[in-house]
Amino acid sequence: MQRRPPLGQQVFSTLVNNGSAAAARVAREAGQPDLFERVNAVASEAPTPSFLHSALCAMSLPVRRPSDDQAPIIRQDGQYTLVITPKPVVERIDGQQRLTVLGVPYGSLPRLVLIHIMTEAVRTKSRHVVLGASFTEWMRRMGFRTISYGPRGSATLIRQQLDRLLACEWMIRWDSDQAQGEKEFGIKEIKITNEYVGVDRKGGSFVREIYLTEGFYEHLRRHAVPLDEHAIRQLRDSATALDLYTWLAYRLPRVNPKRPATLSWAQLAVHFGNDDRNMRKFRQTVRDAWERHVSAVYPQARAEFDTVAIRLYASPAPLQRQAVAGGHLALVTDEKGAPPAAAPSLPVPLPVAAPARFMAALAEQLGAAEARAWFSDARLEEQDNGWVLVTASAFKASWMRSRLGQALDRAAAAAGLAGAPEIRVRKS
Repeated sequence: MQRRPPLGQQVFSTLVNNGSAAAARVAREAGQPDLFERVNAVASEAPTPSFLHSALCAMSLPVRRPSDDQAPIIRQDGQYTLVITPKPVVERIDGQQRLTVLGVPYGSLPRLVLIHIMTEAVRTKSRHVVLGASFTEWMRRMGFRTISYGPRGSATLIRQQLDRLLACEWMIRWDSDQAQGEKEFGIKEIKITNEYVGVDRKGGSFVREIYLTEGFYEHLRRHAVPLDEHAIRQLRDSATALDLYTWLAYRLPRVNPKRPATLSWAQLAVHFGNDDRNMRKFRQTVRDAWERHVSAVYPQARAEFDTVAIRLYASPAPLQRQAVAGGHLALVTDEKGAPPAAAPSLPVPLPVAAPARFMAALAEQLGAAEARAWFSDARLEEQDNGWVLVTASAFKASWMRSRLGQALDRAAAAAGLAGAPEIRVRKS
C-alpha cells in the first residue's frame, strides 16, 4: 500500500506541479496555512550552505532546561558517546569575581548559535570567528526578525546560552567489541574554545571574538555536515524540529540505497536525549515536527515515522536540489524516479595531473565539507577549447558561476591553468 507523504511534502509537490495558489490551498484545507509559507520560503531560494558537526547532528542538546542543569549531558549513537560537561567560569557578582557554573545549554537558541559559529569557521576556513560589532545584526543573520532586551528578552537569552556553550567541555568516545573478545576504544576531549574576548556596551552594541581550539576546528573540518540556511531559519523556534532536520541531514545520505535503516522509538529517544517516561508524547512531538516542519523544508527526505518504528531511506543531502521551471525547486531523481544515493566523497587522483591539482586546490580554498557539498559529482575535463568543469546539475553550475568565482580563479592558478575553467552541465 502506498503511504501518504507527510503534509509538508504534499504542499511542496503541489507547489512544483500546480503553482503557489494550489499549494496554499492544500495547506489551508489541512488547517496549516503557515505551512505554505515555510515550504515556499525554502523552495523559492537557492540553498545556502550552513554546517554543523556530525556529532551534534547525531546526538542533541537538551530541548528544555534540565532539572539539574549543572550535570553533564550524555548522548549515545551506536558506538559513539558524546558527553558535554559544564565547567566553572569567573563572573563579576556584586563587584566581586566569583567562580560560577553556568550550566548546560538547552533549547533552540544554542543550536542556532552552534550552527552559526561552525558555519563561519567552515566558510572562512579559520578557527577565528568574529560574531559581529552589533548584537542585533548578528541575531538578524541567524534569522531573528524581532530582537528584544530586558531580563527575558531574546538578546539576553541568547547571550546566556552562548556563555553556557563556551564554558562546556566536550568528550567524544568510540567503543568497539572485537570478535576475539577484546574491546577497542578511543577518547577525544575537546573544548569548542579556550579563548574568547568581547565588549558589551549599552544599547546593544557588541563585539565578541571566538578562537576555536585547534583540536575542535580540525575535527569540524573533517566532520561538518552540510545544511540549508533557509531551512534552519524556518525551524529556528523549535528545538525538536532542528534536531530532527539535522539528524536526517546526517543520516539519510549515508543509508544503504538497497535497504532502509530501521530504528525503534526507544533508539531515537536515546539520540535525542529523551527519557522513556513519556514515550507516547515523544512520538507525537517528533511525528508532528516531521509532518508540519521538517518535511516542508527538506522535501527530498525519505523517511517514515509510524507508531511502531522509524524507517530511513537513502536520500539526497539538503543542498542537493535543482531548479525547475517557474523558479521553484524539484527533487533530484534518476531516470526511474528514485532519489540518488549519497554523494561520494571528493575523489583524490594522483597529484601529477592538472584535474587532481585543481580539485585539491579547490578543496583547500573552500574546505573539505563545502567542497563535497558542491563538487562531489564535478569533473575537470580538457576539451578542444580548453579546460571545462562539468557538473550534473544546472543549479550547481549556476551557483558556481555566481558565488564561487574567486575560489575557482585561485584553484586554477594553483593548478597551473591559464584561467578558471568554463562551467558546463553534463549532458544526459
